[in-house]
Amino acid sequence: MIKIRRIFLIILAFVIPVVRCQMEDISFGEKHIYVNNFQQYIEKIIFGSIGGIMQYLISCSIVEYYNPMPKNKLRIQNILREIRYGIVQLIFGCFVSMSFYYYLYPYTPYYKYFETHDYTVFHFLYGVIFHWLWTTCVGYWTHRMLHLKYLYKYIHSVHHSFKEPTAFCYCAAHPLEGFIEGNLLLHTAELILPIHPMQTMIYGGFMAFNDLFAHDGGKYDHSDHYRHHLYYVVNYGDAKIDRFFGTAYDPKNYPVKEKCTYLPDFKDKDHPLFQRYK
Repeated sequence: MIKIRRIFLIILAFVIPVVRCQMEDISFGEKHIYVNNFQQYIEKIIFGSIGGIMQYLISCSIVEYYNPMPKNKLRIQNILREIRYGIVQLIFGCFVSMSFYYYLYPYTPYYKYFETHDYTVFHFLYGVIFHWLWTTCVGYWTHRMLHLKYLYKYIHSVHHSFKEPTAFCYCAAHPLEGFIEGNLLLHTAELILPIHPMQTMIYGGFMAFNDLFAHDGGKYDHSDHYRHHLYYVVNYGDAKIDRFFGTAYDPKNYPVKEKCTYLPDFKDKDHPLFQRYK
């Protein structure tokens, strides 16, 4: 398996040229990010969606390439279906975020905060810490909420239709799920504390890469989220949160194991990934 730092550098090599023209308009000295008029609002939705889709396809393709799971017909069909949902989700998410910054952000308490306050290391640190705590703790409960009968039936079941997900599955979901677990979590944090919009965007990218590896099911799936798709009611979020609330996967509770359909085609029976899910 390629080292994670190499994957990260390869991804950056593709991503930086894609977003470079967009980053020219973004500055930590700007209070309201870069949506200043309706023309920019439309442009940022279009170019943001294109950039997001390119990053999604390139990043997930690299991770999937190094995933040792057999690339049989079933897995390829699964990936193509994930991509169809994922692209719609990315476009909708970009639309929601740009709408927030254009229509709602000017009326929030901290809209002009960075006009009168310098952006410092202190702002960066508490922003990162709060974003992590907020998205980890609240995100755990929003995920559990999506498992309620009707929310699961009409929204979350789309994501769980991928019982054996790939990296492409991290955003393959109903648009409302993406709004609840992505846009809503990120932007409500900006209503509670003065967090710079650019920092929110960067943290959102971190969340995306974390979810990407979680659905890949490889050794960088630190929360063992792959088992959530196999067993449904375990491993909802961060491993520590799951252990605290008693929802962490325990093999003793599942004497009959859910098997991956890809495993019979696995050539290296000694591979850690085969041993993990056999």
